[in-house]
Amino acid sequence: MDCRFLINDGLAGDVFRRHLALDAKAARLSRMMRLYYGYARPIMPLRLRWLLQSRRNSKGQPSGWYLPQQFMQELETAVEAVADGIPLIHPWPNAAPFALVLTHDVEDEPGVRHCLALAEVEEDLGLRSSFNFVPYKYTIDQGIIRELQSRGFEIGIHGYNHDGRLFTSRKTFVRRTPPINEAVRRYSAIGFRSPMVHRNLGWLQDLEVEYDASYFDIDPYQAMPGGVGGLWPFIAGRFVELPYTLPQDHTLLIVLQERTPRIWEEKLEFIRRHRGMALMLTHPDYLTEPRPLALYRDFLAQVVQDGDFWHALPREVARWWRQRDASRLTSMADGEFAIDGPAARLGRPAMMRVRDDALEITSIAPVGAAR
Repeated sequence: MDCRFLINDGLAGDVFRRHLALDAKAARLSRMMRLYYGYARPIMPLRLRWLLQSRRNSKGQPSGWYLPQQFMQELETAVEAVADGIPLIHPWPNAAPFALVLTHDVEDEPGVRHCLALAEVEEDLGLRSSFNFVPYKYTIDQGIIRELQSRGFEIGIHGYNHDGRLFTSRKTFVRRTPPINEAVRRYSAIGFRSPMVHRNLGWLQDLEVEYDASYFDIDPYQAMPGGVGGLWPFIAGRFVELPYTLPQDHTLLIVLQERTPRIWEEKLEFIRRHRGMALMLTHPDYLTEPRPLALYRDFLAQVVQDGDFWHALPREVARWWRQRDASRLTSMADGEFAIDGPAARLGRPAMMRVRDDALEITSIAPVGAAR
């Protein structure tokens, strides 16, 4: 399968492909997890599942577990080997320092009922998000769908029935693909995310979507751990992959019992420094109580106050990444660069280099320059 990274060629592209291959090995359910999803989980109360998840993760992780340090160090080494740096099209329109993308997975009916209230919180801050619904688990209120769409929010599809068995076998995945694709058409969706972020890039090619969002840069707390390392989208066969890069609310609020947005803030600064994509994965089901909802709102309010980012829906990021991928950077006789292709109007030539032992992506054309 053709997978193309922020930089497709050379040592930097090799770093991405190596980590993608490592994630493919990690993204497999153990025998114990297969038994859990097949027999125990369907009859287990939600609170008991949370308790078991907390115990499973009680060993903890090293400090900074949410930063893909190994990937970034390898990328820095690869880029440093190129003396003058690597020219590229800046990751974001008008050379924005980072992209902010908000997504929600709606796991059950209480989450469905909370969608509009969560949407209102984001609207008050001038933000919009995508809501990913499970098509064959609970009753989806069509009025809520229409209301969200009319207010500028996006609708996506979240698996089949959220039982954790979608990726237990190729046979199961193939059997469930037609009804998933039917749901994609029914709700005018172009995006998909697998429940529990179980994943297989090869199998996912069967889905009729423009983007998938079942991957992440790093997350050791998942049943399928691993991660692709990179902080940016990438082309994966027939669609664009949008990995989440900010830790899930379930991990922070349920598993780790965090009481502040500290980890989100630290990760966001890391993403900003590397011109990455800050893609959040949260759940209306877990944001129904005042305390977690306030934590989420206050974090977003601070991001908005700080400003200087490109806020986009997942579908907009996917389409921009397609434009960027279909464009080329051309070296001019005067030493400058021009962009040829659909990204020419909003794209900016940039340079990736290592400076002061840190990777940086710097625009080398003024914002607003004519093309």
